[in-house]
Amino acid sequence: MQYRIRNGDQLIAAVSHKQYQVTGLTPNTTYNLSVASFNGFRESPRTSLTVKTRGIQVKVPVSLTVGTTMSLVYLEYALGLVPIGTEPKGMFGGGNRQVIPAKVISTANGMSTIEITNSFNLMSDGLTMKQLPDGSFAVFDDYKALYFKQ
Repeated sequence: MQYRIRNGDQLIAAVSHKQYQVTGLTPNTTYNLSVASFNGFRESPRTSLTVKTRGIQVKVPVSLTVGTTMSLVYLEYALGLVPIGTEPKGMFGGGNRQVIPAKVISTANGMSTIEITNSFNLMSDGLTMKQLPDGSFAVFDDYKALYFKQ
């Protein structure tokens, strides 16, 4: 017996066991998954499930109001130009600048969790921002950075 797994009408896997882990998902995206058994001659009716992945989340060491929407700024820095996080005053820049929509989803013990509300996927999930000397918050992931200022 084989099981055929689809996203919409696109076949993403054909497996012989009853478990499958879907990989390569994009944050904050809806998927229409289905599975059907195949006995070598014909396929059973599909069983479907619609799921939506959550957005990338970052933590900020400050209490923010749950439900508040905000914008994060994403930048990429040329490696070796200056150490990340030590840019000279006024050099709050880099390439591939994007304004990323986000929402505060929880606050506890002086730490807030912010979830990005679009399909942005250029940073790792679960990072924690640190407060910079100018009062803004930032998290760095190799040559990439996310900034937030109250």
